[in-house]
Amino acid sequence: MKTTDIKFEPNIAGVSRIGLNAFGFGVGYSFRAGGKDLDPAKGSTDFYDLQLGYNTKDWGIDSFYQTYKGFYTANTIAIQQYSNLLFTHYALTGRYALTAGDFSVGGLLDQSEEIKASAGKYYVVGGFRQHGMDTDISLLQAENAGLNPELENLRKLKAISFNAGVGAGKYWVSTNKFFIGALIDILGTLGNYKYDTVSDSKSGTYPSLSFNLKIGLGYAGDVWKSGLGITADTTTLKTPGATFIKPSAARFLVYLRAKF
Repeated sequence: MKTTDIKFEPNIAGVSRIGLNAFGFGVGYSFRAGGKDLDPAKGSTDFYDLQLGYNTKDWGIDSFYQTYKGFYTANTIAIQQYSNLLFTHYALTGRYALTAGDFSVGGLLDQSEEIKASAGKYYVVGGFRQHGMDTDISLLQAENAGLNPELENLRKLKAISFNAGVGAGKYWVSTNKFFIGALIDILGTLGNYKYDTVSDSKSGTYPSLSFNLKIGLGYAGDVWKSGLGITADTTTLKTPGATFIKPSAARFLVYLRAKF
């Protein structure tokens, strides 16, 4: 059987994110701030992205709520717009350190905690996520029509998943105080699914694997601190038949801090 990956992307060029971190707490909100013009061939996207968290060196809780409406296909022969394709995602995830050390998530991503040479740290990670997908037309169009009737007839998907796994993080600090580090989580996902098709509704419970990756790099001076924090999350969801949807979110934070 022929298999084809279709990449759906929101048209959200010019997005900025404002955040505030203090005493371990963090809040971030994304908004469109102008800049690069949107390509009309890709349609437009309405979105909402709010993130909240609290992290210490030994444990932390992160949550977010995201909605995106309006996508386009990024890897088909011709760009196809899905103006009414709605994707929702919210989650609550906690982590607890199994080992001692100076590594911290806040230090890695934005230096809200001090960067120090560390042997690394291992975590247990768990939480829940809810994903929703709603479309008024088939996800398979044009050259992909007819390849997968079950996916072609899908109109709504709702998945509540429980996730548990392990994580490992470490950063390396040079003598001139530049650093680079990473944190990766591998999670087993057990999802309770509900599908609405053009003719009926179905439900089921299925397992899958999900991944979280956080990367940080920058300069950790005594007064001035700067860097780049990158977060990427991918959850594997099952659709009817043998097809998978893999919603992914990537966030970039460029920061400059001064310590007084």
